[in-house]
Amino acid sequence: MTKCFLLLGQAPGPDVADRIAHMFASCPYVYFFSAFGNFVVGIFALPEERRWWLRGIADDPEGSLGLVQAAVYETDHPAYPPHVDPRSVEDAAELSPCGADCRLCPRLGDDCAGCPGSSRFRRS
Repeated sequence: MTKCFLLLGQAPGPDVADRIAHMFASCPYVYFFSAFGNFVVGIFALPEERRWWLRGIADDPEGSLGLVQAAVYETDHPAYPPHVDPRSVEDAAELSPCGADCRLCPRLGDDCAGCPGSSRFRRS
């Protein structure tokens, strides 16, 4: 089941917030991502079994994205739109759109099918 997630984060400065926002611009799971001064706001639609990916940002904001602090909220009952799916990706590249290399991730395999924006993605 696909869930909707809200990421709120505080960066050490506006330049870091802007860099993070642009890093996620092409992510197939992102429906909105922007920097507001020192803050970032992102809305994601991703499969329930991938919640660890965003929870990792909330658990370790500095180590994951370089944020001072972060919070992640989730819902499986958005008022609108009632159903969300990841965005389609036209040309999958070796690296994920955010620059992550799925080959280096220990979750690739049993826990994770990879990023839909990467040529490493395994469709189920």
